[in-house]
Amino acid sequence: MISGQSVPSPDGRYEWLKQEIIAAAPSLGIDDIGFAAADPFVSLRSILEEHRAKGYESGFEERDIEKRVNPALDDAKPASLIAIAIAYPSKMKDPPKSEPGKYRGILARSSWGQDYHLVLRAAMDKLSDFIKERVPEARIESMVDTGVLVDRAVSQRAGIGFSGKNCAIISPTLGSWIFLGELVTNIPFTPDEPVTEGCGECTKCIDACPTGALVGPGQLNAQKCISFLTQTKGFLDEEYMKKIGNRLYGCDTCQIVCPKNKGKNWNHHPEFEPDPEVVKPLLLPILDLSNKEFKERFGHTSAAWRGKKPIQRNAVIGLGNFKDKSAVPKLSEVLLRDPRPELRGTAAWALGQIGGDEAMNTLTKASLREEHETVLTMIQKAGERLGAKLPAITNSEAVLSSSASEQYDKAASEADHIESKTPGEAESWKPTTVTNHSGTPIYYHEMMTDLGELTLCATPQGLARLDFGNYIVREAHLQQWARTWIGEYHFVCDPSPFKEAVSQLDEYLKGKRKSFELKLDQHGTPFEVQVWKALADIPVGQSVSSLDVAETIGRPKAVRSVVAAIGKNPLSIIIPHHRVTGNEGGVIIYPGGLSVKEKLMEIENQN
Repeated sequence: MISGQSVPSPDGRYEWLKQEIIAAAPSLGIDDIGFAAADPFVSLRSILEEHRAKGYESGFEERDIEKRVNPALDDAKPASLIAIAIAYPSKMKDPPKSEPGKYRGILARSSWGQDYHLVLRAAMDKLSDFIKERVPEARIESMVDTGVLVDRAVSQRAGIGFSGKNCAIISPTLGSWIFLGELVTNIPFTPDEPVTEGCGECTKCIDACPTGALVGPGQLNAQKCISFLTQTKGFLDEEYMKKIGNRLYGCDTCQIVCPKNKGKNWNHHPEFEPDPEVVKPLLLPILDLSNKEFKERFGHTSAAWRGKKPIQRNAVIGLGNFKDKSAVPKLSEVLLRDPRPELRGTAAWALGQIGGDEAMNTLTKASLREEHETVLTMIQKAGERLGAKLPAITNSEAVLSSSASEQYDKAASEADHIESKTPGEAESWKPTTVTNHSGTPIYYHEMMTDLGELTLCATPQGLARLDFGNYIVREAHLQQWARTWIGEYHFVCDPSPFKEAVSQLDEYLKGKRKSFELKLDQHGTPFEVQVWKALADIPVGQSVSSLDVAETIGRPKAVRSVVAAIGKNPLSIIIPHHRVTGNEGGVIIYPGGLSVKEKLMEIENQN
């Protein structure tokens, strides 16, 4: 009988039990099993200490290194370790493919099917019961990768496989597509011999690691590992977001390139068989999942343990890496409305990868309302990627909001503006919800040009807006503008009010006209209208800075407010803010994009 206080040395008396366990393992759902002594992992201690000193840990490990290298039982002295391995699939039958507008992400193979922690625990519980039926006095403690011991070290000692240069245990028969678990027991089993096979001169895994996280043979910097990064919460550096690609959870690269895995695919465990729509899902729908929907769809997988935020952030990254233009409206919504700063900042990065007028417009709008410093920085960098620098607004300043009155209050807070403002000025301009323009018709017309489609809007008083993009694309923005400045309104599609505007724009874009003679109906704060008037006076073909504009209106200290006012110019081309650089207050973002801005200057400088 086994005593919890005195444990006999391995002398073969339990060889019968070992052989029964080996024979029963397949029926318990176990593909390989090995036995080892429960002696301390002395050499491992220094490796773990060095790993920690270099900052290579993930943070998910047991913090007490002594617990990681010293097998223990609560009420007995440990005598043996039992390591088990369960194989999982490496290939998917008929995987769905990404296509334009329907791009997909991917979960690592270890997340296919049912959560492997549950499967391993069930197998180890069956094994524990099997042993205790034969030796009721046995003391057994089981653990998966969340346990205190280093499962790879246990598996290597027990002969499951050798530790590869990719830090995975590689079984001679199963490859590295295996889940590992271990049991500590006071039964003195005869230990198995470790596997003597190795990687040889091969370094394919190290060479293929996307982020260089494999810093040497068997050395992993978890802080750079994509498998770890996809599980973290928070912001990710741009270099890592590019490397993540469309991975939603985990990374298989170092195992895919491993020659030891060639031709190995294990599908004899139906609980690990993947549902293609779950493990390779469409990216866009992920952004709309509620907590309940996320749990219903992914809750059975190991990828769900960190919640939906990392998965949604990684979906945003995937859309950015695919440069999916169809995702811009949803990414714009995330940037402008999502309460989670990590999602907003990542959406800004993705929009910067995708580019285009709508993305630029969203980044400009977000730069004037965002308050989180890191998100602001990511918005700025996204703007720079698209060829311009967005207005730099920080928390140390009052941040411009989306409402016209708050924008004006920000501008008025600058000292020079306050000094020049007359009593009652602020109250004189603020729009009300319903004004005396109640029921005003706003006419609109779309025209196609070499610069792309333009939407023109006019009130009975004159031309009020010129937007890049068609009416459907700009509709929400136009409605917000109308609610702010017109009050009660309704849009009417009617080309007749725009005949002269269309004619003059056509002449201008063909280089046959240098200025416009149109009746305008401008809606903005007095400060904004003052800035727009200064823009209209800039000579054709000439470039000026935002500081020049500020000095022209007598507000040299109000450069940031000038930049914001220029960004609100509702009549691009007609009021030529493409002639403004902005080097003293941030490069002026042009609503049509940098290429359109350059084209307009090229047209004006002809002849």
